[in-house]
Amino acid sequence: MARRSGGSSVEGSRATPAGIDMANGLIRMMAEADILIAMTDLDGKLVAWNPALARLTGCEESEGRGRKLAEWLTGHGVRDLADIMLEVSDRGEAVRCEVRLPGTSGMAAAAFNVIPVRGQNESATAVMAVGHDLTALRGLQSQVLHAEKLATVGQISAGVAHEINNPLTSVQVCVEAVLRKAMLALEGRVPNAFEPHDIERLKKIQEGAERIRKFTRDLTTYARPSGSEVEPVDFSDVVEHALSFCEPVLFAAKAMLVRELCSDLPTIWVVRDHIMQVVTNLVSNAAQSLADAGGTVTVRTYRAGESALGLSVSDNGEGIREQDRARVFEPFFTTKPAGRGTGLGLPVVKNIVLAHGGQISFEPNPGDGTTFVVSLPLTTETVGAGSP
Repeated sequence: MARRSGGSSVEGSRATPAGIDMANGLIRMMAEADILIAMTDLDGKLVAWNPALARLTGCEESEGRGRKLAEWLTGHGVRDLADIMLEVSDRGEAVRCEVRLPGTSGMAAAAFNVIPVRGQNESATAVMAVGHDLTALRGLQSQVLHAEKLATVGQISAGVAHEINNPLTSVQVCVEAVLRKAMLALEGRVPNAFEPHDIERLKKIQEGAERIRKFTRDLTTYARPSGSEVEPVDFSDVVEHALSFCEPVLFAAKAMLVRELCSDLPTIWVVRDHIMQVVTNLVSNAAQSLADAGGTVTVRTYRAGESALGLSVSDNGEGIREQDRARVFEPFFTTKPAGRGTGLGLPVVKNIVLAHGGQISFEPNPGDGTTFVVSLPLTTETVGAGSP
């Protein structure tokens, strides 16, 4: 009788080649794992699609096994993962990526490491993608983004009274003057006729009412959850729109706003609401860094080389202390007094910029302010949904 070790016979191990044992073990691991795992042969035909992927996508392995993964996924409206696995098959180099997948309730996002599977002679025999579902993470990021937006709205609200009171005062004065004249005309004490200055008063009433309507509309729109669709925009127009409701926080800080917005920039593809949040956060941060005596906040847009657009926000406040510079983009770090900052403004800005394929940096000038510089590529690819 053959001696057994660990419950398997010698004859059994000789009858089962090591390669088959390894493959069977790998398939069992894929079936039991919570992570997302797919495997194709070097021609792109599906070899395995584990249950975790099936649960996420609603696509069962039995439907696609033996078929070209690109053909199978194209039938579900997306083929990102298949194209990347074919690229790894051709080049023999691992790739890290984020892709869209068909989901049981719309498109899902997932992050994958795609690697060539090598045999004993180091030649590639298959391609494996190992990843995780980003849907929940994207949802949490979206919530953080919205929470920071509401915090910014709270800071802006401190100056809303000024923004509304000025046009309201003008409306009230003009209405009283026109009303008084109308009453006198009805009593027969003055001619019943409008004069040029009456027309001007009515125009001021109209302008004041429109200013209030626009401000409250913009503020309400900004406070809503952001969209996540990339669209072509006029970069300076988006910046100007964001600046229109930064006025209250600038007024509260006694800050003068200097606009240097380039009018002939090429169209750029971005998530409009997210870029508006970048501007609003940076301008609010700059205004709050000024001393009580006020100062200047300068906002510039410009062409940053051949393939990018630039945004800079400068202030002439106290600058960033050397011991704080390494923590500027750290979540929840703030030097503001309690109740005046969440510590999420700059981290959110950084995440938005990086999600657009851009870069952000700052130039600290102790005692002479700080300049934050954002660069965004003109050829921005699709930004992940909800990516802050």
